[in-house]
Amino acid sequence: MAAASGPMRSRSEKTNSGASASLLGVVREVLQEVSELVSRRGTEVELSRTVEEAYVLGSEQACRSVFSHILRNAVEATPGGGVVRVGLHQRGDRVIFEVSDDGPGIPAGNLSKIFQPGFTTKQGSKGRGLSEVEQRLAELRGAISWQSPLRTGKGARFTVTLAAAPPPHSAGSVAHAHGG
Repeated sequence: MAAASGPMRSRSEKTNSGASASLLGVVREVLQEVSELVSRRGTEVELSRTVEEAYVLGSEQACRSVFSHILRNAVEATPGGGVVRVGLHQRGDRVIFEVSDDGPGIPAGNLSKIFQPGFTTKQGSKGRGLSEVEQRLAELRGAISWQSPLRTGKGARFTVTLAAAPPPHSAGSVAHAHGG
């Protein structure tokens, strides 16, 4: 079965507060928040990263919302014994956050609907998660792409791309040149 890919979805907002968020800090917080769910479901979460730290333009609250919804969906879709893979990478002026899972994948008929407010396949869900992700990405001037099924014929991968920000400066980190 050939892998179906969703189109790149992206929106931008005209203003940005100029704030920066520690993405690694947010990822670690969200991983901690979902640890009980991971344990209950009998799944495993693997984190791989190619950066010591990554900062992005935008608020930590918006980043946390995006990553929490995507990660929770992946954990909930993954059967016991399965693995959710989380990746954090920086490529030039972009920070990439990826989540892939061993779940059944997203049926082809649902791929075009997953960001619609109210759309859900989960019992008891209101279908707000991915529509909120899209709204928050507009605030962050980010983009999201997805693929399902993966090469294995199952699973899904969501890739979030955000603008990198320089690390915040602290008063103690300013270097001084001395003549001599």
